[in-house]
Amino acid sequence: MKHLLLLLSFTLLSHFLVNAEPPKAASKIKFTTVEHDFGNQPQGKPVSWEFDFINESTSEPLLLEDVKASCGCTTPTWTKEPVMPKKSGSIKAQYNMAREGAFRKSITVTTKDGETITLYISGNAVAQEQGVNKAEGTMLGGSTE
Repeated sequence: MKHLLLLLSFTLLSHFLVNAEPPKAASKIKFTTVEHDFGNQPQGKPVSWEFDFINESTSEPLLLEDVKASCGCTTPTWTKEPVMPKKSGSIKAQYNMAREGAFRKSITVTTKDGETITLYISGNAVAQEQGVNKAEGTMLGGSTE
């Protein structure tokens, strides 16, 4: 009975050790914000926002491997060269504002080390009708009477 209990304990311990996840490495990339709301903006006039980040590592450079937008209406541009420890970089997201209405788009950032972060932009594209800019509530091209 003693041997059976010992064998069972050894089997359970082996199972937990084999299936345990390795500890995650500390994140190198830290964004000042991961979401931006443009609010109401005129339809057809592109808007953009820069997401700033810092390399939190004390010894290794940070390289962005890929930055992908959730659709073709959003265009990301980003720091292509390695970001040295404690230095910063940015990802600029431009939304074309072609469609009227509310939007929420994501930008997925993947580092060379395999970290994945999702950034979000949102807002509302407001149509300009009958000479009135509904986003600002003002008359276009002339008198405000």
